[in-house]
Amino acid sequence: WLVTLYEKNLNGILADEMGLGKTIQTISLLAHLACCESIWGPHLIVVPTSVILNWEMELKKWCPAFKILTYFGSQKDRAEKRKGWSKPNAFHVCITSYKTVTADIRAFKMKAWQYLILDEAQNIKNWKSQRWQALLNVKARRRLLLTGTPLQNSLMELWSLMHFLMPAIFASHDDFKDWFSNPLTGMMDGSVEFNAPLVQQLHKVLRPFILRRLKSEVEKQLPKKTEHVIKCQLSKRQRYLYDDFMSQRSTRDNLKSGNMLSVLNIVMQLRKCCNHPNLFEPRAVQSPLCLHQLRFTCPGLLLDLDEKEFGRDLPECFDLRKRFSGVSSATVSNISSGRILS
Repeated sequence: WLVTLYEKNLNGILADEMGLGKTIQTISLLAHLACCESIWGPHLIVVPTSVILNWEMELKKWCPAFKILTYFGSQKDRAEKRKGWSKPNAFHVCITSYKTVTADIRAFKMKAWQYLILDEAQNIKNWKSQRWQALLNVKARRRLLLTGTPLQNSLMELWSLMHFLMPAIFASHDDFKDWFSNPLTGMMDGSVEFNAPLVQQLHKVLRPFILRRLKSEVEKQLPKKTEHVIKCQLSKRQRYLYDDFMSQRSTRDNLKSGNMLSVLNIVMQLRKCCNHPNLFEPRAVQSPLCLHQLRFTCPGLLLDLDEKEFGRDLPECFDLRKRFSGVSSATVSNISSGRILS
């Protein structure tokens, strides 16, 4: 499906349910383009900060021939990584985060990309945001969005994604709202009678550009899940913290109130206590490990002291924060009053 989109000069949304391998499917597309079409990039992959290293590991694992630029870090580090990246084949794949690409959008707009791939594409669901506007101006021959939740709150979020992919086809925000969003919203809240042809028309419009598969649909192809429940006893400290928390008056009052948020907060605190007591009550780590005295030697050390300070003891000399310079133990010349330690 991804290759077909590429061959037909189309962009799309891979919206498989979480856990069905959107990352590896995307990497296989880039590998296909390199091996079968001799298109090695450059490709730009924008992901949440928390999964940058995961994408790098997967690319190195499955496509070791790719030159990968992991673009993140301080402003100085990023400027260093941009040196020479305008040269052909400087890299094949650039992985960066939404925050970083927005901050350095001028640099990314100056480069022509083969594929612009956005992981967790719901990050651009707001078409009024600076992030959406910035990424829309990135020059790329193809665009691919990866998301497990293409539709969360309203149908206009879906329009934001579709307009990002194909501005010429999904051009008018108001038309899409009048044709689909308003009627379907009315159907959901009951103010408008259900209109099956309208729903079918929306499916027909979106079907060529969105592929979504659920775990329930491919369940027969997946191995059965096996669960082993292993119970373990709480440590003495965990048991003490657990019982102490449950015996507190505030905890008992919150349980009696029946307030859902209060009860969920209590459950969360107990979960932290069971996972690790330091999550519930942090304390400094004390280690019984004893380190032996560290010793080192050097050829020579010169303390440059004023004459009035020459009579001070050695510890006091170090406290003076005078100039230290390493000297050769064999030759020393032009030394004023001072001490040489060998």
